[in-house]
Amino acid sequence: MIDRFLLFIDPEVKDYYKPTDSTNLGSRLQDLGYRVIKTTDVSAVSTYIHQVDALIICSSIANIKTFATQSLNHRSLPLIWWFHEGSSLKDEICELEIDIDALLCSNMSNKEIHWSLHLCSNRFLQRIQWQKERELLLSKLEERKHLEKAKAILCELKKISEQEAYDFIRKQAMDERKRMVDVAISIITAYQILVANK
Repeated sequence: MIDRFLLFIDPEVKDYYKPTDSTNLGSRLQDLGYRVIKTTDVSAVSTYIHQVDALIICSSIANIKTFATQSLNHRSLPLIWWFHEGSSLKDEICELEIDIDALLCSNMSNKEIHWSLHLCSNRFLQRIQWQKERELLLSKLEERKHLEKAKAILCELKKISEQEAYDFIRKQAMDERKRMVDVAISIITAYQILVANK
């Protein structure tokens, strides 16, 4: 559940949203019971980002990526884009190179805001899970490459089959109480030193 927000408003658009105006989502979120820290200073984001559950950036489409990248370098959080309605979209590309978990607009009803924030939380958790799974798969793929390379080296040097090379690496790993990938990396490193010294 997210209920504490850091709201960064792009200095270029801050004059559009007066604190008492109904289009100011920061004030509306506070009226709905959420806690909101507001700033227009991007350097202040690093100070406040550890006190909140999510980051809201109010900016045009031209600036969202820059502000999001600068802000999320400090901590991974759900990213909510408060779309500045004054932005012109006619010539903009409808693709962003950042992960946005929710979109808010000033003309949303209170119920729509609640639902958007609820979906934001779920989307962020899914995104983090996907990133962890991706990193795990990339790690396994990298381990597999090392293992295949080490097997090829053993096949060449010892004149053994691929299965025998695999069994050799597995036995070494068991004997030395290491992971197979660590044994494979040792074999590759030793082979590279041997080749370099020839």
